[in-house]
Amino acid sequence: MLTLPALIMLAASVVMVLIHAAGAYLGFRGLTVPRGIGVYVSIYESLYYLSLTTLMLSILPIWLTVLVIIMLITHLIGTYMYLRGYLASYASPSSLRYYGVYESFELAIILAIITYMVL
Repeated sequence: MLTLPALIMLAASVVMVLIHAAGAYLGFRGLTVPRGIGVYVSIYESLYYLSLTTLMLSILPIWLTVLVIIMLITHLIGTYMYLRGYLASYASPSSLRYYGVYESFELAIILAIITYMVL
């Protein structure tokens, strides 16, 4: 039986799957989400990893815990850079294809998190 924090994180993880499936799809096509949406997405992702770190690390294996902490640091820095407009200069179609690869990798991490939550 899942605890309330685990259920909340499971629901938040499903939202993350949708975000990253869309991000990978757009990235592989050299596109990005409009900034008006991207601001909220970047904040949501940082809050997701912060919440996951505080609520769920005890149920995850070490290798996944390490990845979650790396993703937390990456997203906190990335959110700051995105909100300040520093990442706009990297938004070319060719670099966004690499971003699609990153989004796919992150999607795999989120699916692993979900797997460990429900098992």
